Amino acid sequence: MIRNFLKVALRSIQRNKVYSLLNILGLAIGLACAMLILLWVQDEMNYDSHHQNVKSIYQVMENQHYADRIGTTFSTPGPLGPYLKETYPEVKYSSRLTWESENLFTYQEQSFYEQGRFVDADFFHIFTFEFLEGNPQSPFTDKTSMVLTEKLAQKYFGNESAVGKVIKMNNETNFTVTGVVKSWPANTTNGDFDYLINFDYFWEDNLTWLDRWGNNNVRCFIQLQENIESSDFEGKIAHLLDEKNEDNAIVLFLHPLERVHLYSSWDNGVADGGRIRYVRIFTIVAFFILLIACINFMNLATAQAVKRAKEVGLRKVVGAYRGNLIAQFLSESVIFAFLGGVIALLLVLLLLPAFNTLTEKAIPFVLNPSALLLLATLVFVTGLLSGSYPAFYIASFQPASVLKGQMKSGKGASRFRKVLVTTQFVLSIIMIFCTIVVYQQLVFVQNQETGFDKQGLVYVEMHQNMRDKFQVIKQQLSQNPAIQSVAAMSQAPLGFNSSTWGFDWPGKDPQSKILFTNLSIDNTFTETFRIPLAAGRSFDPQFTTDTLHFMINEASAVAMGFKPEEVVDQPVTLWGDRKGKVIGVFKDFNFSSSKSKIRPLLMLHDPDWYNHIVVRANEGQNAAAIQALEEIYQEFAPAYPFEYQFVDDKWKEFYDNEARTASLFNTFALVAIFISCLGLFGLAAFTIQQRTKEIGVRKVLGASVLSIIQITTREFTILVLMAALIGSPVAWYLMDMWLEDFAFRIDVTFFIPLVATAIAISVAIVTVAYHAFMASHTNPVEALKYE
Repeated sequence: MIRNFLKVALRSIQRNKVYSLLNILGLAIGLACAMLILLWVQDEMNYDSHHQNVKSIYQVMENQHYADRIGTTFSTPGPLGPYLKETYPEVKYSSRLTWESENLFTYQEQSFYEQGRFVDADFFHIFTFEFLEGNPQSPFTDKTSMVLTEKLAQKYFGNESAVGKVIKMNNETNFTVTGVVKSWPANTTNGDFDYLINFDYFWEDNLTWLDRWGNNNVRCFIQLQENIESSDFEGKIAHLLDEKNEDNAIVLFLHPLERVHLYSSWDNGVADGGRIRYVRIFTIVAFFILLIACINFMNLATAQAVKRAKEVGLRKVVGAYRGNLIAQFLSESVIFAFLGGVIALLLVLLLLPAFNTLTEKAIPFVLNPSALLLLATLVFVTGLLSGSYPAFYIASFQPASVLKGQMKSGKGASRFRKVLVTTQFVLSIIMIFCTIVVYQQLVFVQNQETGFDKQGLVYVEMHQNMRDKFQVIKQQLSQNPAIQSVAAMSQAPLGFNSSTWGFDWPGKDPQSKILFTNLSIDNTFTETFRIPLAAGRSFDPQFTTDTLHFMINEASAVAMGFKPEEVVDQPVTLWGDRKGKVIGVFKDFNFSSSKSKIRPLLMLHDPDWYNHIVVRANEGQNAAAIQALEEIYQEFAPAYPFEYQFVDDKWKEFYDNEARTASLFNTFALVAIFISCLGLFGLAAFTIQQRTKEIGVRKVLGASVLSIIQITTREFTILVLMAALIGSPVAWYLMDMWLEDFAFRIDVTFFIPLVATAIAISVAIVTVAYHAFMASHTNPVEALKYE
């Protein structure tokens, strides 16, 4: 029987090559897109799964309780990690982890910037590493020990053993290589490093601020002992910081490593999403595209049903039961799906490199038994779903009517086909709508008013004695005609990550805990960034005492309970011993992404903290300004490679994820529209075939080509309008949820559904008009000669 089904299916393909090709192509494209998306989803869901102890690894995080909300951060005090291991027997290992940073490595004549982190020795026990050289049990021998990835070791030492080799970092300190490890898979949290250095070195080098329980500056990971309930241990450490910092406004909690990547967004102390939202969105997109492909198959198969009516009639006359016919046509659809699946596999292999580039991933395509089983199940279910309606519809033909040439499409079947097309366009309009919103939001956040002028700002990091020589450097750069102004600051522009609770003033509520981002700037910072003042003045070199005083933003003044003009000259204290006053309040400016509200910011005037030089180039003088900075490097830091970055480029980096999302939506929306057009093409062919005699009569009575096209496209235009009425509210709701992630966002207006509907109608009319045009040019004699 199976052999017979296969023969009939192949004959059907040979007799109807064009429609068969459209069927298989539609299924293949739908399956290929679904496979690519599901590969991406699998990669996201399997983050950190290669770690052997992933079930018992946790990141220690903080819920910081404010008067009106709870803020969540994964930055913790420097002493926390060792304290947890020493104090609580439930903790098997603990490790601190710094932010990723670039440092200059020099070996013999080679010098390159490399990215890495400082970690405790327990880091190698908590997480899974494959050591190629060195001792996995004791990877660090002293504070200047470092472990390299295989890639970095190969870069500097070729095929030689790396252990024992000495690399100089930042032209200051020699570090000895004590181990080489394989790089982690790309889908690993905190895996963006090429080297790991003993945290003891970082601790001693920054002891003046790192050992304070009130300063949050590093991440902390722990591994619990076996059979320890994380919730029980979490209760023990929840209020640990009360004892260490007399701060009952911070609650520690554990975030499982398995959830760190997917659940990284928090609202009022509760995980409310993160990457998991995109996983859910694109899983739905995969389902939409596959459903559209199935509906497309149904419509095309139905359009071909009339041509197979006599075949069905003859089979019933010679004794075929309805069940036999249903099995036959379902088998054909599964065979079509199988052929589509084979083509889809080839498309995935062909498109996966481009897809990896688009998503910035390194997803492999491995056909292991479980993957093959999943693929076969997907293809089989797709075939059954696609062929279900055509099989039951065709098997219902009455042989007497068919053989007399009196077979007509019933009203029920006609309605169902219209429902299928409407469903296709509901899904397509949702995707078009979402694509427009994502694109508009991306344009908005990239070009929004930030509170400062980011155009023409370029910055470099200070090295060697550039900090000590900054005033000389500033004078040289200021004299360059390509440069308008020069400033120094302690952190790179945007994304400031240094913060403190230790900012106090007379009258502050002892129970009030306000987290201030802190930054050290020189006296021309506000001028260089073009940040206007709300009250007071900027730092001034004429006032030597300004090194004791502070500037704040408007958000800080509000948090302190003052108006900007009221807070000027207010006495304040930082960290209990740095006493001064507020001398100026600058207008709020956005120093992080649009997903965050503007936070309280305080600025010091401490040259010992300077780490970056920022210049504003005159219009059209960017290249000359960069050349001037490079000459400064050659004079004051000749041992360091010259690297620079524009502030507006840094701003756009905040939205790389949204840009990739927009690209994916654009791609899959186009695919959905294309597949919908294939289905509409089939239904239009079927409908016009049913109306051939009507069109012939209209032509005899003098109807023009344009009027025939209008009559035949009107029905489909109504279907698209119905789809818009259904799909637009759904898309509106989904996009409103997505936009909640942004503190600064666009408003979804009625213009968007109108555009989405107009696009869908235009595509529908163009698709249907082809068949209408061809039918209107058919000789009416051919349509009426049998009447």
